[in-house]
Amino acid sequence: MKKILFLIIAIATLSGIKPIWAQVLLPVPDSLRVVNFRLTNEKTGEPVGLAHVLNITQKKGCISDLMGYFKIPYRIGDSLRITALGYHQKYILNWGQFSKDTIFYSIKLTPKVYEIEEVRISRFTTYDRFLREFAHLDLKKDKEEQQNERIRLYFYGIVKGLALLSLPGQTMGVTFGKDWYQKQNEKVDAAIEKERLKRKAENKFNLGVVEKLTGLKGEELQRFFDYLSFDQSYVLKATDYELRERILELYEQYKKALPNDKTSHD
Repeated sequence: MKKILFLIIAIATLSGIKPIWAQVLLPVPDSLRVVNFRLTNEKTGEPVGLAHVLNITQKKGCISDLMGYFKIPYRIGDSLRITALGYHQKYILNWGQFSKDTIFYSIKLTPKVYEIEEVRISRFTTYDRFLREFAHLDLKKDKEEQQNERIRLYFYGIVKGLALLSLPGQTMGVTFGKDWYQKQNEKVDAAIEKERLKRKAENKFNLGVVEKLTGLKGEELQRFFDYLSFDQSYVLKATDYELRERILELYEQYKKALPNDKTSHD
């Protein structure tokens, strides 16, 4: 009888302690999950396709399909950056609101509003008057056009100065016609186009871009930048996403080769 009573007391005691044990259990660390998302227009609900999505923490990226769907490794503490043409950039922090068990999560992007200057419509009496008015329109130039104009004027100044110095006098019996000036203008246009392409490539691929992706600084950043040695034609043809993926890929190779290089120097 005493044994039975003791057994009942023991069972009751253990059953009363069990909830206390459950309260002190620590949560299991979150593992890297692949989560499904869909991008839609905040105003119309239409899908947003071909958007660039980057997990900044994991340094992994993808592109949404034409229906706005994408999936990406995403765990607690990671940050997503989403960019799409015609929409405001969006950052999302994962604080535990996403689960791989859900079919997909909807993310709404806010469309950009572009302000257009006032358009005045007037009726011209004749076509000739229309042509004259159109030819005298004062159109505002953007920054790139202004830079090209400054470069063009600079080179034209050089050509003009060379022409004054190198043109032979009339006593020599030699004249320079339209062909010579046309060739000089073509050289100027080629130099301007070369400078424009150079600036465009430098905007896509520079030390600042590499520093953000790798975290390198100072001399180590410069060494890795020289190690990349991307050709200008490749930089111009590649998309921003392809360029960043290639930089990260070569950075992994660079880190593996770095200890061997140090050993050979020693």
